[in-house]
Formats: sequence, structure tokens, C-alpha cells
Amino acid sequence: MDLINQKFLREARFYEKINEKFSQCLSCERKCKIAKGKVGFCQTRINIAGVIYTIVYGLIPALSFNPIEKKPLFHYHPGSTAITVGTYGCNFNCFWCQNHHISHPKENIVDLARKAKDYLSPEKVIELAIKNNCQGTSISFNEPTLLFEYSLDVFKLAKKEGLYNTYVTNGYMTEEVLKELVKSGLDAMNIDIKGDSFMVKRYCDSDIENVWRNAKLAKNHGVHIEITTLLIEDFNTDEKIIKSISERIITDLGKETPFHITRFFPHYKSHEHGLINPTPIKTLYKAYDIAKKIGLEFVYLGNLPNSKYENTYCPKCSNLVIERSGFEINRVFLNSHGNCKFCGRNISK
Repeated sequence: MDLINQKFLREARFYEKINEKFSQCLSCERKCKIAKGKVGFCQTRINIAGVIYTIVYGLIPALSFNPIEKKPLFHYHPGSTAITVGTYGCNFNCFWCQNHHISHPKENIVDLARKAKDYLSPEKVIELAIKNNCQGTSISFNEPTLLFEYSLDVFKLAKKEGLYNTYVTNGYMTEEVLKELVKSGLDAMNIDIKGDSFMVKRYCDSDIENVWRNAKLAKNHGVHIEITTLLIEDFNTDEKIIKSISERIITDLGKETPFHITRFFPHYKSHEHGLINPTPIKTLYKAYDIAKKIGLEFVYLGNLPNSKYENTYCPKCSNLVIERSGFEINRVFLNSHGNCKFCGRNISK
């Protein structure tokens, strides 16, 4: 491991030594038991002499300046810009992955870390954010939990500069990690609910209950939450699944929680599962109607640009309060407190 740039190595914040051979990573709910010299499922955590290290601290192959709407976060500082960074790896292995080139790179991540020379410090992230007139930060592109230790440092520095902090996540971190993120300045999360328990167990080898637990925990700690479900025909489009997700959002998070239903386009290993076409638009319309009928106040259809389903309408007076085209905002009818200008109902933070 001496060949890896030492700047990319940081001792993991949460782990425990099991015995002379194994140590257990406690960053996400996989809780990988990692033998000495080996990496965990995500390939970004390694056991060196019984100590778990991240090998991607400051290893940032993806950086951009994104509208907050791209996360998507429609009800958190609408119209603002967030510096967005991501690294390699993922703790899920979804066959439909949209960012598989970094989440599941063809090359071993340890080798990528050995070859990499460019180190992006948390201080530099904040410097770039300010230079480019950003109002916040976002850890995204791949699963941000893999940049947990890095996130803590970025978030603390961001807060000192008056910037907000966001995660775009599958929500599979441990409770301890989530609490530490909140403590360090996490303000908002878009959490991916990939389907029902059967789908998530079969295709992500994970327990969806941990994701719902974290969504509720974050909300209870004052974090702004929005939910996204990528709709994949015949995998999570059944009416019962849409209904159950919608009902769970209302029960655990509140009917005011934005729900983004997003159109799937074939990526990564989709063809291996017979998926060669995007989700039919009529399927999205049906899901939208189900979610609204259940009682969710803010439902959006993603990957369906230039439609009314991108806009925000006040649930109290039904007036248009935010008009969008893609990730751009055309018109806003909110006051400085995020309230509807027509009736005063709160819409956004």
C-alpha cells in the first residue's frame, strides 16, 4: 500500500478489529469483514495491519458545478448552485447504474488509487465553490458514503463559509455515520428508494428497511429529505410497489416530502436483463397518478423534460410557484422565506 499516494489514505472513522486476521468496516450496512491486505465490497476500504483505511480521500475523478435541481432537490434552495464531487466505487451493484464508469470502473480501484496523482483537498473544494459562486456542496455521482471522512471535512469548512451541504445517496450508511454527517453539517439528502424489499434484496443484495430507517432518522434530525425512484418497467412499476413507496413516504417522512419518479434509460448491464428500451412514458404518468392519489403533495417526473411534471404547484391554492425547464428555473413565485406568494404556504427551504 506504500505505492498509494499517502494523501488518499485516511484511517476510517468507524471500524473495529475482530481478530488478528479480520477487521470490520462500519461505514455502511454491509459491515464488511475485511482480511488484512484486502478490500471490502466497495473496493475503497482496505485492511492494513488491522486498521481500516479509505483509499479515496481526496481522490476525485468527478467534479462539476450543478444546479441543485439536478440532484434532484427541488425544495431546497431552488435556483442555487452546488459544487459536486464524487469518487470511485459503490456499496451497491445495480445493473442499471447511471454512473457505472466511476461507480464500477473496469480497473481495480486500488490500482486507480496507485496511479492517481491529483489530490483535491477539502480546502480546495471550498475555494472552488466560492470562486464559482456556489451556494453549497454536494457529494454525488457515486455513493457519497464512500467519501464519508472526506465529507466531514468538506462540510465543516463549508459551514464556516455559509455554504449548505447535500448528499445524493442510496441511504445505506450506518446510523453512526449518518449522525456524524448531520453533526458535521449535512443539510439535505436525496435518497434513492430503488423499489420494494424483494427488488432491493435481489438486485442490490441489501435491506431496504435500513434505507427507510436512515431517511426517517435524518428527517428527525432536521435534514431536508427528497426521495427518488428510478422507474424500471417490470421491475418496480407494479402499482403495489408505487403505492407502498408513496404510503411509506407519508408515514415516515410526511406528505410534503418531494417524490421524484424518474424515467429509466438502459445503462451498464441492463441488456443482460432484457432491458433495451426506456420506461414508457405512460408508465410514469400512471405512477404519478398513484402517488398523488395516495396523498403526496409534491410529485415530479424526472428525465421527462419540458413538461408540467417538472413544475411546483402550491398544494393549498394550486397556483404555479416554480416553473422549470430541465434543471433551469424560469419563474418563481415564492417569497424570501420559501412561501407561496399567493397564499403563504411554505414550499421550500
